[in-house]
Amino acid sequence: MKKASRIFYIASLVIWDFLCTWFSVQIGFKLKFGFFRAIPKYYLNNQGSYILFCALVIIGLNIIFRCYNSIWRHAGLSEVIRLVCSSFLFGVIAISTDRILRQGIPFEVMLLITGLIFLTMLLGRFSVAVVNFTKNKLRSVRKKKQMRHVLIYGAGELGAYLHKKLYDHPEDGMRVVAFLDDKKELHGCKVSGIRVYGGFDELPEILDDLAVDEVIVAIANADKDFLKQLIRVCKSRKCVIRRFGTIDNLEERVENARLNTINLEELLRRDSVHLNMKAVKNFVQDKVVLVTGGCGSIGSEICRQVLRYGAKRLIVFDINENGLFAFDNELKEVYDQSRYSIRLGSVRDRKRMDEIFKEFEPQLVFHAAAHKHVPMMELNPKEAIKNNVFGTINVAQIAINHQAEKFILISTDKAVNPTNIMGASKRIAEMVIQMMDKVSDETDFAAVRFGNVLGSNGSVVPFFQKQIEEGGPVTVTHPEMRRYFMTIPEAVQLVLEAGAMAQGGEIFVLDMGEPVLIYDLACDMIRLSGLEPEKDIQIVFTGLRPGEKLFEEISLAEENTTKTSNNKIYINKPVDNDFNWFAQNVKHLEETLTLPGMDEMFDSVKDIVSTFEHNDNVKEIYGNESADR
Repeated sequence: MKKASRIFYIASLVIWDFLCTWFSVQIGFKLKFGFFRAIPKYYLNNQGSYILFCALVIIGLNIIFRCYNSIWRHAGLSEVIRLVCSSFLFGVIAISTDRILRQGIPFEVMLLITGLIFLTMLLGRFSVAVVNFTKNKLRSVRKKKQMRHVLIYGAGELGAYLHKKLYDHPEDGMRVVAFLDDKKELHGCKVSGIRVYGGFDELPEILDDLAVDEVIVAIANADKDFLKQLIRVCKSRKCVIRRFGTIDNLEERVENARLNTINLEELLRRDSVHLNMKAVKNFVQDKVVLVTGGCGSIGSEICRQVLRYGAKRLIVFDINENGLFAFDNELKEVYDQSRYSIRLGSVRDRKRMDEIFKEFEPQLVFHAAAHKHVPMMELNPKEAIKNNVFGTINVAQIAINHQAEKFILISTDKAVNPTNIMGASKRIAEMVIQMMDKVSDETDFAAVRFGNVLGSNGSVVPFFQKQIEEGGPVTVTHPEMRRYFMTIPEAVQLVLEAGAMAQGGEIFVLDMGEPVLIYDLACDMIRLSGLEPEKDIQIVFTGLRPGEKLFEEISLAEENTTKTSNNKIYINKPVDNDFNWFAQNVKHLEETLTLPGMDEMFDSVKDIVSTFEHNDNVKEIYGNESADR
C-alpha cells in the first residue's frame, strides 16, 4: 500500500511539472507578443513539439537532481536549492539547443519560460506544505486548551528538533510553551518562536506560571546531579519528566532520537569509559574464547562484546540449561551459529571441562562462573568453596594443560577483608590465579575485581522496583549501607581492556567512582516512579544480613596499587605467598569439605585468608535452618 501511494505521489509531481511546462511556454510567448495579439504562425506551428521538448528536459533534470524523492510537506532549503539547480540547467540547455538548431526563439522568451517553470513547480510543491501547515494550525487552535504544556530543557540542536517534531504532530497533544537553557547567551532569545526563559533557577517559577505538565530534557550529556535536582523539582509539582535521545550516546543522530523516561542508570552514571579499542580488538579478534558462567549478567555481556570485537569462535559454558537455551535464541538472532557454541556443564566437573578444552582449544578464558549471593552462600558455605575455589582450580589447571594464552578471573570487591564465605571463597580464587601464574609458562593469569553492577541477577535495583510496584515498603538493611555501582556494559568493557593489559599475576581493580548510599538509591527509585519517599512509599530498615558489611573495599592494605594507561583501571601488586604453603592449605581445605560440621572448614579458610572475619549469624537470622551444617 505504501509503495503504491509513493508511486501515485511521484506520478502526480511528474504530471504537475508537465502542466507547469505547458503553462509556462504559453504564458512566455503571450508576454512577449502580447495577450491580445496573434503569435507568429512559425512559433504556433512548432509550439507543441517545443512544449514536449521542454517537458522532457525539465522532468529528466528533476529526476537527476532527486526533486521527486522529497516529501514536500516537510521540505526545506535543500529541496529548493535542488529545484533551482534543475531549473537553471534547463535554461542553459534550452538556450544552447535553440542556438545550435537556430530555431530563432527570442532570448527573453526562453528566460521567461525558465523562470515561470521554476516558480510554478515551486508553487505547486509548497502549496502542499502550506495546506499541511494550515491544517495543523487550525487543529492546534481547536485543541490548544486540551493540549499538555511542555517545557523543553535545552535550546540547542536537540531541543530545536524536538520542538519541530512536536509541532508537526499536534495529534500527540503536546504544546511547547517554553525553553530553558543554562547558557546565558541564549536567555531571552527565541527558538522557532518559543522564548528561552533562563536556566535552572527559573524552573520552579516557569512551571507554575505556564502550568507546565511535562518537562523534557534535550541535553546530550546531562549531569546526573542536575537530573536528580530536576526530578525533585518536577515531582514536587506533579510534572512528568522525560528525556529526548540517548543521553549517554553523544554520536546519536538527532533525527534518530526518541522520547524516553529517565532511568536509574543515568542517575548513577559516571564519566563515559574511554576504551582502548585497538588494544581490545587485537586481544580478542580471531581468537577462540571460552566464557564460563556465560549466561550470567557479566558472563553474557562478555560473550556479546567478544563477538562484536571479532572473536573467531565463542564457547558459552554454563550449568544453567534454561539460561543457555534463552541466550542461544538471543545470539542466533544476531550472529551466524558457526561463530559460537553452547555447552552445558559444571566447572566442578573436571572431566567435562577437559572435554570442552579438547573440543575447542580456547586461547582466551574468562572465568565468570561463581556462586555470588552472600546470604545464600552463608546457608550453603561448602557449596561456595566447592564452586568458587575448586571450580576455579579445575578450569585453571586444564587451561594450563591446553596452553591457553590468557585466563581472566572475574572477582569481586567482597574478596577484600571478607566477612562472608562468598567473599572469602573469591579471595582464595584470586590467590589460586596468582599461584597458577607462578607455575605456568604458557598461560598468563590475572583477576579483575569490581563492585556491584546495575541490573544483574539478584541486584537490589529490580528488588526495590518490585517493592515499589507493590506499594512498599522498600526494605533497606541499614541507613549507612553504601555500595559501589557500575553498569554491566561499562564493567565488561574495562574487563576486556584489563585482559588485554594482563601480563600475568595481576589483580586489576576497576575504578567504581564514589560509593552510593543505598538509602539514597531507594529514594531516587521511588521518585522516578512519580512518588515521594516516606510519604507515598515507606522505607524500612531491616538490619544487616548474614555476612554483610556496611562498606565494601577495593584493595587490601598490603596491596600496592599502581595506575595503568586507562585511568579507570588500576593494578594491585600481588601479595607474595609461598606456593607450597598455599598448596598444602588448599589440600587441607578440600579435605574439610568431607567432614561433618563447618568449624574445621571455616578454620581452614581463615588459615588461607588471614583477613577473613566471619559474622556467623545464620542461625540468629534463619532460626534452626542450617542447610549443609
